Amino acid sequence: MKWAKQGYNVLAPVYDSLARLVLGRSIQQMQLLFLDRLTSKNKLLILGGGTGWILPAIERINSKIEIDYVDLSPGMIKKAKKRGIDRARIRFIEGTAQNIPDADYDCVITNFYLDLFTDSELKGIVSHIRNYIQPNSYWFVTDFVTGSSWSKAKLTCMYIFFWLTTGLKTNQLPDWDLVLRSNGAKLLDEKTSKRGFIKSVVYQL
Repeated sequence: MKWAKQGYNVLAPVYDSLARLVLGRSIQQMQLLFLDRLTSKNKLLILGGGTGWILPAIERINSKIEIDYVDLSPGMIKKAKKRGIDRARIRFIEGTAQNIPDADYDCVITNFYLDLFTDSELKGIVSHIRNYIQPNSYWFVTDFVTGSSWSKAKLTCMYIFFWLTTGLKTNQLPDWDLVLRSNGAKLLDEKTSKRGFIKSVVYQL
């Protein structure tokens, strides 16, 4: 955990630029696809929020929504706080899913977060998160999928990179869609990027 925190702290200043360099603009565009569904929601949980670039976009869609923003890295949180947003409605929490503070969320965002776990670990994580959300909540996911040999090779390189920089132990993408569906998540909408490497999905639980 300590190695991971230090690694993400080091990456924080260049994280967004590095992601765009490797994956292009699609990595952010895909995460924005279904956020218009937040207009009627009241309390959002974001896990693994990173640098917080998405916060202004959420605020434009729903300026009254309360947000609990959980991330392991204080460096990432520090950068997220500088996004020019109304911080009165956002709680920044240093930690993981084990540090979720409340149990009344009606929407969750886990973008490029579920890929950090093995299939068995993810089952426990998803089950744990479900305890904190209300019925009929929305769960937004943008994450990697593999199909072609190109995408598998690229994902392998990314796992190696994060193993070197953060000590990430996972080296294979879990079937996050299957895990969510087996926990009662119902598909509302989905879209895959042009190269088939990134998928955005919104579920209802």
